[in-house]
Amino acid sequence: MESLRSFLLLFVLSCSLASAQTDSSPKPDRSKVLPDSTGVRSEGSMIFTYVDEKKRRRLTLDVFRPAEGDGPYPAIVMFFGGGWQNGRPALFTPLAQALARKGFVCVVPEYRLSGEAPFPAAVHDGKAAIRWTRKNAKRFQVDPDRIATLGGSAGGHLSGFMASTNGIDRFEGGGDHREVSSAVQAAVVMCGPMNMLADGVAERAEAGAKIKVGDAILDFMGGVPPSQDAERYREASPLTHLGPSAVPMLFIDGENDRPRLRYTDFWKKMDELEIPHEFALMPNAPHPFWNMREWFDPTVEAVDEFLRKHLP
Repeated sequence: MESLRSFLLLFVLSCSLASAQTDSSPKPDRSKVLPDSTGVRSEGSMIFTYVDEKKRRRLTLDVFRPAEGDGPYPAIVMFFGGGWQNGRPALFTPLAQALARKGFVCVVPEYRLSGEAPFPAAVHDGKAAIRWTRKNAKRFQVDPDRIATLGGSAGGHLSGFMASTNGIDRFEGGGDHREVSSAVQAAVVMCGPMNMLADGVAERAEAGAKIKVGDAILDFMGGVPPSQDAERYREASPLTHLGPSAVPMLFIDGENDRPRLRYTDFWKKMDELEIPHEFALMPNAPHPFWNMREWFDPTVEAVDEFLRKHLP
């Protein structure tokens, strides 16, 4: 009996020690990174396109570039996230400023959210922002032959879509500067769906169609579930358009956000086409991670290293 008591006491003490060690381990710093304009020149908000015939609905973008130097610099057109239904360019201000300090001109456009216009409106707006960037390359010290896209979540989808559809005219839309190319030379995708018919994505849209509150994916697709219009979902998938004109891409995921699963089919097709791609995993990171202190600097470093390799 005495030996049993001793065993139980040792077991309880071991569990308590293990619990104490777990509780004392440092937790990731999820505090938001604040804007920092040190070494950065901000151009403020500028109109880059109109989306109606009467030119009453205009879209604007923010530009951040190195405060010193003559360039020309590579540019990054950055798409914020928010389920295609929320968000604003200011969400990417800290990341754009940090990358500007690394020697990039960062362009952060708004795009029409699903409550205003569903797919492909956001794609048209993204293409227009790239065209504006190339059109104004000299003015903002941009090398027009070195333009990349970057985005997180819904913005990651848009970034991957831009990179997969170089030269496909039907996605250009009716925005400004149609005489200029919207082609990009590299892309960064953070947690962005590349296949709108993949397991989990399609099911989510179907479930949203059955409830009053709906779903962000369903709204982006015009309120129609894939069971009623699978072709529309295929058309909205970067995977569908991935071809020889696609460009090198970096994919970044948080460890706690279904890492790699969004890109399984996409990577297979990239390998078949011999298109370079890389992957970076942010340890213990949630969705989204890119403006949280714990993972902010690693994200900046991963993007900088990749783009310096592919936008020489």
